[in-house]
Amino acid sequence: MRKDSGYHPHFGDERVLEILKKPDAVYLSEGGRGNLIFRQGKDIVVTKGPGAGAGDVITGYGPSGVKGESGAKALGGSAHDPGSPVTHDDIVNGNVPSSRGGTMPPAQQIR
Repeated sequence: MRKDSGYHPHFGDERVLEILKKPDAVYLSEGGRGNLIFRQGKDIVVTKGPGAGAGDVITGYGPSGVKGESGAKALGGSAHDPGSPVTHDDIVNGNVPSSRGGTMPPAQQIR
């Protein structure tokens, strides 16, 4: 697994790999970067889209981990609180909070 320089999943590498190996669904972001989002249950992993660093893991969210500092910043609460579940509807409707503020762009399911 290649990691982006800003790699910051909210659960361990083992869970990240599990999601990447056996996703329930894969989505292509409609944002300018074209990131890929892998969903397993209510957890997601986000990887870089085409271009430099394609495929590098950026982050992961969901109830299998904790909010962490960026999750608490995006969602409120404590960094040690369990992560919020992420659903198919959250992804396709652009309702996944971003640590940069706002939300991730909507994404289309491609698998």
